[in-house]
This record gives sequence, structure tokens and C-alpha cells, in this order.
Amino acid sequence: SDAYLPHLERLAIPITFIHGEENACFLPESTQITFDLLSERNGAELYAREVIPDYGHIDCIFGRNASTDVYPIILNHLERQRP
Repeated sequence: SDAYLPHLERLAIPITFIHGEENACFLPESTQITFDLLSERNGAELYAREVIPDYGHIDCIFGRNASTDVYPIILNHLERQRP
């Protein structure tokens, strides 16, 4: 069932979408569509999106260089949420 789209206001929280450019499981365009939809509904200031070149589906977590290419993006997102 479509549990999310009818209630986009429930996703009015800070989200950084991180997507591998070479992801064949979920195309990078999918997070762009979600990013655009949420930004339009809840305000773009809540959202960010990073596409990581040469990374596939799960490489953003387990990839050889994820600790230097991706983890700083995650840390930056978390640090921006500090009170």
C-alpha cells in the first residue's frame, strides 16, 4: 500500500539522501524525485541530496573508500542537527 505519499508532512524532518551514481537496484533519479517532492511539500531547507560518483547500491556503506567519500557527508548531516 502507499503508506508514505498521502502523508508527506510526516517526513518534514531533516533528510540527506545519499545515492551511488552507479546504483542499478534503485536508479539515482528515484532520490531526485523524492527530494523534489518533499522539498516542494515541506520546504527545501530540510533536505539535501548527494550522488556519489562510481558508487553502486550498497557501496555507500561498505565501499572501499566509503569512510572518506561518504561518511563525512553522513557526519555533516548529523552535526547540522545538533541543537
